[in-house]
Amino acid sequence: MVEVSARALAAERDRLVRTPENVSSPPELACLTVRPAVAAADYERRLREVLAPTLTLAATADFEAEELPTEDIPGWFRAVSTGGEVPDEAPEFALAGRARYQAHPGTDGPWELTDWLSRFEPGFGMRGWAWWDLTGPPGGHVLRIWVDSGTESWFAHLDLLWLAYTAGASTVEPPRLVECDAWAAERGSR
Repeated sequence: MVEVSARALAAERDRLVRTPENVSSPPELACLTVRPAVAAADYERRLREVLAPTLTLAATADFEAEELPTEDIPGWFRAVSTGGEVPDEAPEFALAGRARYQAHPGTDGPWELTDWLSRFEPGFGMRGWAWWDLTGPPGGHVLRIWVDSGTESWFAHLDLLWLAYTAGASTVEPPRLVECDAWAAERGSR
């Protein structure tokens, strides 16, 4: 298990809120190609509005506490991240994403919020990726989620897949490891 430092979480959060510029990048990044079922700007906003408070929580919360403070996690994500019945207030894009996730090969049911958040516990090291960027060719209908997987071609990513689908993806291709130059060529395209 890999322990994540507060410094690493802060750097990840910085990359989330602004496109990385002039940063030392790993030689390879993992890339997931996404076809959003919603407008690209809405999709991007939803990804970031879930990850920003989650990374803050990872840096500040006591994961040994009986309950984690989840009030900053968007209501739509909390509503859809249940193992059982989904509340009526869950929006259609999230419900459709939940169904698409469950139909994706290799998944075994919806994530519960507490289980999903536990992947971000710094001392536990269950998360196999760190956010890097979101890009998309101008005028294209696909987006690419870039993550640092420690140059591992296979890494735990079902938590990321859950977020990608519930934020409004119609399809998500499995992650593939690519040279960092591919990300650099698309950087700033969003």
